[in-house]
Amino acid sequence: MPAEGPDAAKPCYRFAVAPRFSMPGAFDGRFERNGGVHRDGDRVWPLADWRVLPATEVTSLVSGVSGRDAILPPTHLGLLKVPDHLRAGWWAEAERSGGVTPAAGAHFEGIFSKVVDFLRFKRLPLPERVALKVAVSVPGLSSTRVATAGGPQGLSFGDAADTAEAGGGKPVACINFGDEGAYVVLLDLPPAAMATRLEAAGVALPQGLAPAALVRRYFEAFPQQPLLRLRLEPGEGLWLSPLGVVHDGWTDGKLDLDVMLLVGCETPSLRRSTSPTGQETGVPEGL
Repeated sequence: MPAEGPDAAKPCYRFAVAPRFSMPGAFDGRFERNGGVHRDGDRVWPLADWRVLPATEVTSLVSGVSGRDAILPPTHLGLLKVPDHLRAGWWAEAERSGGVTPAAGAHFEGIFSKVVDFLRFKRLPLPERVALKVAVSVPGLSSTRVATAGGPQGLSFGDAADTAEAGGGKPVACINFGDEGAYVVLLDLPPAAMATRLEAAGVALPQGLAPAALVRRYFEAFPQQPLLRLRLEPGEGLWLSPLGVVHDGWTDGKLDLDVMLLVGCETPSLRRSTSPTGQETGVPEGL
C-alpha cells in the first residue's frame, strides 16, 4: 500500500481569495483536516476526527491571485462573498413563496439573475449557461450531496451518472445562503491527479470512468487520505475548479437549516425532486 498523508498526493489545489474580492485575514482559523474516510457500500463518508489547522499548515495551502485583471486559474479554489442584500432578497422571496420547494423555483428567477449578474461583474469564470440550485439540508448530516436516484451520495465531484468526458453535473461554486456558518468538506486533489496516483499504485482505470466510481476506487486504495473542511460564514462561497473538486456538505453540529446556493452549468437534469437530506430547486439563467 502506498504511503498515506497530506503530502502523498500532489499536485494539490491551492486556495485564494477570488480576484476583485477584499477579505482581509480570510483564511485565519477557517480550515480543519481529518484522518480520511469510511465507506458504506459504494458511498464514501468523511471521518469526524476534525482538527483545526495551525497557521503554518494554512500558509502552505494558500496562494494569492493578484492583479486587477487576474482570473482565478483552474488550479485554485477561490473564496468569495456575495452582498448581504442578495442573500436577504432570497430569504424574502422564500418567505413570500412559502418555502423552498421544487415547484417554487420560478419565484426565485429575479434574485438568481442578480446573483449571476454580480458574479459576472466580478469576472468569475462562469459557464455560458448558468444553473442555480438551492440545497436545503437539516442539521446532523455527514453528507448533503444528493445521488441521481435520491438519497445522500457522499463524496464526489459530479453526478453519479456523469462520465469523465461529460461531467455536466460538476458545480462551479457553492455559496452559504444560511444564517449560520456552513462547511464544505473536500479533497484538495484534482481528479486527474487522483487517477495518476491510482495508476502508479497498479490500479487499472477504464476510459470514461464516472466521477463517483473514480472517487470510490481512490478511497478504496487510500482510505487514510486526509480531507479538508472549510467554514463559510453567511454570504461566503467557494469557487470550485472546472477540473472537478471532490466535495460534500457537512451539517453535524448545526442548529439551523443548512442552505447552500449551488452554481453550475445548465444541464437537462437541472430540476430535481425533494430528497431525504434536503430540498433542491434550480432555474437556468435566461428562463
